[in-house]
Amino acid sequence: MPPLDIDPQILRITAAASAHAYAQSIWHIEEEIKAASGVMEPLYDSLTPEGPYAYMVVPEVRADGSVKLPRLTLREEIVDAYNMIRGHSDLTEVIGLTEVRGTWYTFQDNVSRVRIKTDPDPVYSTQTLGLFPSGSGPGITGELIWIRVPVESLGSPDEANTIPTNQLLARERVYERYERFLNGMRANDADAVMDVLHADVVSTVRDYVENTGTITDLEGAPAHRAYYEAFFDRCEVKEVQRLSQVTEDWYVFAELRLTVTPRHEARSYAFHTAEFWAPAKTGQFIACIGHGTDPVPWIES
Repeated sequence: MPPLDIDPQILRITAAASAHAYAQSIWHIEEEIKAASGVMEPLYDSLTPEGPYAYMVVPEVRADGSVKLPRLTLREEIVDAYNMIRGHSDLTEVIGLTEVRGTWYTFQDNVSRVRIKTDPDPVYSTQTLGLFPSGSGPGITGELIWIRVPVESLGSPDEANTIPTNQLLARERVYERYERFLNGMRANDADAVMDVLHADVVSTVRDYVENTGTITDLEGAPAHRAYYEAFFDRCEVKEVQRLSQVTEDWYVFAELRLTVTPRHEARSYAFHTAEFWAPAKTGQFIACIGHGTDPVPWIES
């Protein structure tokens, strides 16, 4: 038996799905760059023909250190947002410093460069997180972003800044807090989950309580507690499998596969999530942005 006896069919299917998802993301990014010409229709066409969509406009960090995550789900709203943003500025380049090419999404930690139309000489560079979910057909179903801001700006001015001065230790703290979140999910323990979330935490994520098929907004600790308590009341988490993870001192991204059993059913379901979490200066997570796949009946291999 060869030492790497991996089923070639599995490798082929996984590679093909990853290549397809990446191609949809790059198609969209290239059309957004080309939109500098003023021709916008090809950019709209890089969205899937039908929603629901998941589009993040521009995350906002307020003066008090809290976060606002404005998002859109209707095609008409997204078209208006592109007209506004690309009417104000031109995207000139996107460089994926870190990429996770999933089978149903592309995640990038990238350098994005833009030029303001009214002052075209300087080019502004920002470090941006981007998540581009897609399906089996052409186009992306959403564009979810987070723009890098100093971690010390996140959280109330009255809160102590406890960020480790050593960047490696700061990354380790983000990892440790996310590990505690995963353990809380595995234990079906809402208290353990809430322990790593900031009082002003906000999320834009796939709704698995009402199972609407689209993203939902959660604002503040009480809303998050109500969501996780309702989720654990609705189903029991059997397994949380980490498929990929990227940890920096200002975010953690991961794709998870969750296997759950609804309380009123005997059979289990599985779904994947892809989310990135931003920590506040206290170490607790203050923002979460992501999406997820449809729950499907779990079949034992």
